[in-house]
Amino acid sequence: MLKKIISALLTCSVILAGNIPNSILEPEEAEASSYNKLAQRPFMGWSSWSSIRKQPTEEKMKAAADIMAAKFKSHGYQYVNLDDYYQLDWTTKVDKYGRWVVDPKKFPHGMKALGDYIHKKGLKFGLYVTLGIPKGAIDQNTPIEGTTYHAKDIVDLSKGQKVSFNFDNMYTIDFSKPGAQEYIDSWAKLFASYGIDYLKIDGVRNQDIADIEAWAKALKKTGRPIHVELSNNLDIKHISSWRLLSNGWRTDHDVEAYGTLTHTNWKKVSRRFDDVAEWQFHAGPGGWNDLDSLNVANGSKDGLTEEEKRSYVSLWAIAASHFVIGSDLTKLDTYGISLLTNDEIIGANQSGIPGKRLFKTANTQVFYQKLPDGSYNIGLFNTGVSPQDVSVKWADLDIEGTAEVHDMWSHQDLGSMDSGFTTQLSSHDSRMIHVIPALSLTVSPKSGASEINPSNVSLNWNAQKGTNRYHVLVATDSSFNHIVSDQTVSTSPIILDALKTDKRYYWKVSSVSSGKEKQIGIYSFSTKVTTIPAAPDWVMANRKYKDSVSLTWNPTSSTSTYTVYRKKVNRFGLGSNYTPIATNLPNPSFIDKTAKDDEGINYKYMVTAKNAMGEGVKSIEVQTDHQSSLQLLVPLIILLTLVILIKIFNMARDKFKLSRRSVTIGAQID
Repeated sequence: MLKKIISALLTCSVILAGNIPNSILEPEEAEASSYNKLAQRPFMGWSSWSSIRKQPTEEKMKAAADIMAAKFKSHGYQYVNLDDYYQLDWTTKVDKYGRWVVDPKKFPHGMKALGDYIHKKGLKFGLYVTLGIPKGAIDQNTPIEGTTYHAKDIVDLSKGQKVSFNFDNMYTIDFSKPGAQEYIDSWAKLFASYGIDYLKIDGVRNQDIADIEAWAKALKKTGRPIHVELSNNLDIKHISSWRLLSNGWRTDHDVEAYGTLTHTNWKKVSRRFDDVAEWQFHAGPGGWNDLDSLNVANGSKDGLTEEEKRSYVSLWAIAASHFVIGSDLTKLDTYGISLLTNDEIIGANQSGIPGKRLFKTANTQVFYQKLPDGSYNIGLFNTGVSPQDVSVKWADLDIEGTAEVHDMWSHQDLGSMDSGFTTQLSSHDSRMIHVIPALSLTVSPKSGASEINPSNVSLNWNAQKGTNRYHVLVATDSSFNHIVSDQTVSTSPIILDALKTDKRYYWKVSSVSSGKEKQIGIYSFSTKVTTIPAAPDWVMANRKYKDSVSLTWNPTSSTSTYTVYRKKVNRFGLGSNYTPIATNLPNPSFIDKTAKDDEGINYKYMVTAKNAMGEGVKSIEVQTDHQSSLQLLVPLIILLTLVILIKIFNMARDKFKLSRRSVTIGAQID
């Protein structure tokens, strides 16, 4: 029965993600990605390692959870992952069953309390472990929970230590010995008691497959669905094992630039281009390629230009890699937030389609995703050090005729292109476009459509050759775990009713022939809006020309138009009230051509979103230019001069009073 369940899940992976190596199709027993039903899409979250490194604390993790909930949860980010250094030195400090001990100074309330805090935010809790058994357990010969065995009964000292990147003294376990599996079972049970939803297993090598099998079995026994991530630089030759045993696998070494003052650098990021091309074939629902964390939101600390950061996020998105923020969440910059919360780019990542490399030259690369509806997401990259023209020809993608092109970063429609698309890119820059061929499959409602009347929704699609039956699922989530309609019909359309307002729905249509289903596509629509839209999460204002300011902001759901408000501020911080300077803007961008670059004058902006229900609250305030140090120095000098003059005046007055008092006293004595 168990093998049938696994085979069914793997068959689903084949349908959704393409061909899978034959060796995967006949698993011997249940493993992680085959039983936990997780990772139908790449996971999205944050990890402590890149920014906090060796100093994680309960306070820092709670602060991260607060920011994740406030700024990123609405964009699909879920996981708050605590990496290494949360434990005491395992050489001597282990618990009574030989497992790591949480450092009570760093986490005074323990892991269960931290997990509870994260869960109350509507987020998921991740933790870290390495393979093997600690030296402290062996030296103390600690008992194995629920058995008569002890640590020395299961260790294999002849094989030495396991790979542990930050500490030594984790030793090999012999899983042929009784008590070995039970030891890992006890550790998995402990982690489950913390309430973890994710486990990163570090230091994995080819010889560690038995260890990962033991962890997969142990985690299954807990009954808790726990995402399993393997790290790092795994061997592609064993992808069939990694796919069966986990929900994700690191394809390379750490992206961090250790030994430097920055989180990463272009050399570390750009080596992932070849990783994406090599590993693309193996990713799909249940298990994904992991390119490591995204370090793009801490300004100069990231070690990258703005163009490099955009290419960084674009590559991760089109590769369908896990989207894991590595930045210090307490020090985020606006540009980084704009990269991490662009819902069109996130949509490419969450399409669950690992991008293929179309071509590579010495200085350029192009990757693409072919989506179920016949459209494409295309990433064009300049990997060279000088400006380059980067092109894609429709014929290379088997696109016949013209195609509509949409810029995914700026959210702008670029119009119809006859035979392809060309863009000039500066060094290490990129462009992400969505391409809709004129002959692609048409559906109704159009994928992503909004304001659909929930009492009368008609789903339509093009008839497919060779079939006269269609299976249509409608759900409230993209993984189709929460089904609201399940119908098999002979033709379109199907009519839906009893749907809710203010809700996004996903629908999947598959053709049925000889008892087999072939997915045609997955689409979405939003029902009628009855609430006022939220304010944009971020707004950016850049002065590119002397008399104009370019504004961009993230598009908000259920919005019809936007309004831009502005006020002038002088060097003393005094200014007018906010007044609207642009209304009824259909797109999340605007160029203010009346913002003259006058000495001592600054401009501040706020944006609101509007729909039929009304106008939302104003966004955060953003200003164009920081005043120069010279501008700030003038009022500072004036202020200091006034303070000094007042001080001199007061001293002179006091001295004069004291002199008069002395004269008076002298006269009285005489």
